[in-house]
Amino acid sequence: MPRPDDASERTLGGSGGSPTGLYAALGVERDATADEIKRAYRRLALQHHPDRNHGAAASSTGEFVRIQYAYDVLSDARRRRIYDRYGEMGVRMAGRVGGELLDPLVSGLLSALAFALAAVALLLIAFFALLARRVDRANEWPFAVIFAPLWAVDLAVLAALVLAAARRGDPEGSSAGADEGAGTDEAAGSDSSSDDEPTEPSGAPATDATPLLAGARRRRRRLRQIRKRAEAHVARLAALAPVVYMLLLIGFQVSLVLRLDRHVGWSALRVAAPWFCIEAVHGALLTLQLATGVLRLREQPQLGGAAVARRAGVLAANTYWWLAIRVALGLLVIGKLGGALAAWSWALVFAPAYLPALRWAVALGLLGRRLRASADAETRQNARSIVVLCAAAFGVAAAFVYSFVALVAWRLTQPLAVRLALVFVPVFVALALVCCCCSCVGLCLAYGIDATLEDEAAPAPAVPAARRISQ
Repeated sequence: MPRPDDASERTLGGSGGSPTGLYAALGVERDATADEIKRAYRRLALQHHPDRNHGAAASSTGEFVRIQYAYDVLSDARRRRIYDRYGEMGVRMAGRVGGELLDPLVSGLLSALAFALAAVALLLIAFFALLARRVDRANEWPFAVIFAPLWAVDLAVLAALVLAAARRGDPEGSSAGADEGAGTDEAAGSDSSSDDEPTEPSGAPATDATPLLAGARRRRRRLRQIRKRAEAHVARLAALAPVVYMLLLIGFQVSLVLRLDRHVGWSALRVAAPWFCIEAVHGALLTLQLATGVLRLREQPQLGGAAVARRAGVLAANTYWWLAIRVALGLLVIGKLGGALAAWSWALVFAPAYLPALRWAVALGLLGRRLRASADAETRQNARSIVVLCAAAFGVAAAFVYSFVALVAWRLTQPLAVRLALVFVPVFVALALVCCCCSCVGLCLAYGIDATLEDEAAPAPAVPAARRISQ
């Protein structure tokens, strides 16, 4: 008997992609419940099963396959959603690469996210445009009004973060679960650690090394318990950290507006205090994550003390890389604004911002060299394409970022030589591209796929008899 999927590929054309064909095959309404669909399938399957219709085996087989396919689609919640919206064409396409986007829930969520990002880009464009006009003396609006679009974005992001944190569940329950998991590990520690640790033969005589091995196992079990408890606490803190970051960022913006509108006479360091609090909280979180990573390294019995120290050093460098750059750049800018680094040029003050480009360029070169060393010609060809693509993306990103950095340094060095609107040109271009791309993606996800499938499923118009070619 042919498979349902194969037979359906041949029989689907008769429905013309209609979103009610499978319901009609089962004899149910479009709003039928799962139980109604199951009862209809059982009744029709018994009625049209080929073993019970020997006289009309061919027609019964085709009808049975059709009923089986209809039930397979309508009994699956995801495939039924796709069928209700796109018809049988959408169901067939859902099994291909990228078919997840045909799910109305997924496409609707991604479409909403794309439109939200486009709206954020528009608000940021409005903020930078207002800021440029205010700094260039095109208007005398207070900075509290200038920052209104930015605060709208902040409040939207803060609301989303609070909702996301609230949906993570009760932290006390997860804490109890973590403690119970730690107790389970303690009870079954010998079993979990026996895979990678040496054991003594059952008939071997007792030696001085046996107590040492037992002590090493106990230490590793203890480290494993400590690491798992620490990871559970770090995960809970990491879930709340974005909310704290956003609150401190809003505090930094408020203090900056108060200083720019001359309501307070704070120094640059005092204005930037909320920003440095963000970095301090983030640094503490990174330290906890580094500590759990080091504990994980110490659990591996095959690593000696020197190897653990070396890997821990590499892990620490990778962990604190971005934090060190941001803190160094912030301190240099504060020192320049406060007069402590008055002799330094702004190009030198922005020196930490050049280090990421240098690191990524070196990493890209090393990657290309390592891939070119492969003996396989096909691998080398693929590696060349990957390196070229990564280099192009890096070049475009670096052009936007460092052209903006150069224009900012020029503006701060010679305030009257260039307008701030010109400095923000790279920002405007990047945000406009984001807005355009997100809007197009949102429209395609919301309407484009639906229209394409309708066009494919629609039958070709009939040619009038007077215009047909006849022999």
